Amino acid sequence: QALAVLARKSAPGSPVFSTTDVMGGSGGGANMHDMGELQKSLNAMVVQLLQKEVRKTCFDKCFGSSYPDRMSKTEHICLAKCMDRMYESHAIVVKASVEMAQNLASQDP
Repeated sequence: QALAVLARKSAPGSPVFSTTDVMGGSGGGANMHDMGELQKSLNAMVVQLLQKEVRKTCFDKCFGSSYPDRMSKTEHICLAKCMDRMYESHAIVVKASVEMAQNLASQDP
């Protein structure tokens, strides 16, 4: 369940971080179009890194060094649970990062 929610949040094109979350609603003087492009690039990179790490970690954990032609039920469950935990962990880190950025932005004079 959490995987489906996080997959929607981390889907390409949907923001992982938004400029308003990180910058407290101000554009910081930069062109908003440029900021939007930068945000898209950053989000795409974060999603790619997350997917790569999930694949590496979960495949190593569930399959070891052998990759069968078909997954067993146990391997399928292991992979689903591992991926779910990884995406849930990512969501917690993103939420904490955004909150920290907002707190820092609100402290600046």
